[in-house]
Amino acid sequence: MSTNPEQVAGSNQSPINVFYLLLLPAVILFVVYYYLQRRKLVRLAEKLPGPKGYPIIGNLIELLGKPDQVYNTMSAHSDKYNTVMRVWAGPKLMVFLSDPRDVELILSSSVYINKSTEYKFFKPWLGEGLLISTGNKWRSHRKLIAPTFHLNVLKSFVDLFNTNSRAVVEKMRLEGGKVFDVHDYMSECTVEILLETAMGVSKKTQDKSGFEYAMAVMKSIALEKGGGGRCPPSHP
Repeated sequence: MSTNPEQVAGSNQSPINVFYLLLLPAVILFVVYYYLQRRKLVRLAEKLPGPKGYPIIGNLIELLGKPDQVYNTMSAHSDKYNTVMRVWAGPKLMVFLSDPRDVELILSSSVYINKSTEYKFFKPWLGEGLLISTGNKWRSHRKLIAPTFHLNVLKSFVDLFNTNSRAVVEKMRLEGGKVFDVHDYMSECTVEILLETAMGVSKKTQDKSGFEYAMAVMKSIALEKGGGGRCPPSHP
């Protein structure tokens, strides 16, 4: 009885080859399905102005590098494309807004409340609170906190706002005549106002608490972003 060498070779085909033969059509089907699912998103995104990207990676190359370099690149694009800009970070679509009126519409919406995936990094710190949650949980928390931001309540804090504002202006006067970063000053001022309004804690009794807390928060954010140091605030 004779045996055909080609039949022997075919019967002894390695499992790796079989795996690749099965993997290839699966990958093709996944790519087609993924494209069809995102087709509407891509069409809508193309209606927005923004820098041209490369296939698959989009504008990801421009988002790599040191935080200040990325910030400067995005700021230059924002100046070019005016108030709305579209950027692709690989398959992820990002839309930058620089007009306060547009930002107000988004932030005041009670419908578009789903958080970006980056918020998951804050979950161990903030838990399932108002900043992280969504859906019915967000709505219930928002309803509870709404009276705190009543106009009459905010009016009662005007003197406190003025006091802290004057204090931070006096600190910045020491930097007169040179270029300096206002971020640290404003972070400290913001935290001090929050401590005094929400917790009744004054800097007179908690020296440097606001500044140290603000810097710790910025360091935590920078580490989560992989920057290793304090990164500048994101562009609107």
